[in-house]
Amino acid sequence: MWQGIEEFFHVVEQGSFTLAAKHMDVSTSHISRQISQLEQRLGTELIKRTTRTIHLTDAGRQYVTKLKAIRQELLDANALLQGDQQSPIGHIRITGAGEFVARTVAPLLAEFIKRYPQVSIEMDFSNRNVNLIEEGFDLAIRFGRMQDSNLIARPLTQRAMTLVASPEYLASYEAPTHPKQLKDHNCLIAIGNRWRFKIDNKIEEVKVQGNWRSNHGDALMHACLAGLGIAHLAQDLVADYLQAGKLCSLLNEYQVTDNATWLVYPRKDLMPHRIRLLIEFLTEHFSQVR
Repeated sequence: MWQGIEEFFHVVEQGSFTLAAKHMDVSTSHISRQISQLEQRLGTELIKRTTRTIHLTDAGRQYVTKLKAIRQELLDANALLQGDQQSPIGHIRITGAGEFVARTVAPLLAEFIKRYPQVSIEMDFSNRNVNLIEEGFDLAIRFGRMQDSNLIARPLTQRAMTLVASPEYLASYEAPTHPKQLKDHNCLIAIGNRWRFKIDNKIEEVKVQGNWRSNHGDALMHACLAGLGIAHLAQDLVADYLQAGKLCSLLNEYQVTDNATWLVYPRKDLMPHRIRLLIEFLTEHFSQVR
């Protein structure tokens, strides 16, 4: 069952059959034969071979991701018995995006590494909805309402939203007094063009449109500061500009209050101690600053 898997791992990690053979102190033909037999048993090609390079097939990429997860589980089980409880060791992959993650969460991760120097962290900033299990991530930092899934979601902190516009924009366009009036304004759009408001004690979505779209909060904020239109942003992102009078807050009485930043992770029967420690570290920090 396991024949060829170690050779496959080494070829992927070393980037060539020759280097893998050197690393394992075996012949290149042995590596090639073991992987060919593995492909035959699986009934699919894992690696496309050329004279100088190798490339994983789609099946190969999926297979190595699954194998890495299995290998990590074995390492975690061994570490648990070898004292990982006292001195956590290993790698943690995290995905998240936005200014809150960069400015607030990333410094906390650095503090965690200082406390546990034998742990390493890889932080991936991606705005797409990453599949944690398939892509081998341990944790995600996500904002907004969580959809039902096979993931565990723990709230880190509430983040109030606000509509903002510059005095320059409001000098040219009358400020809206109701969310439905946003259809007459140029709205600066992030991911979706439906903004949620509390209207007559019910949550309603208002469709908006505009000539500026970006999935980066700073880009939206600077477009708003330049007088392009109205943006819907987290209050902590624009607080300094509101205080300085460079932006004006609109329709606060209609804002919903269920927006939060979440710590999301897959369900696991045996969670590595280092990941459990990081979850506790982050949740404890944000519970103290609420």
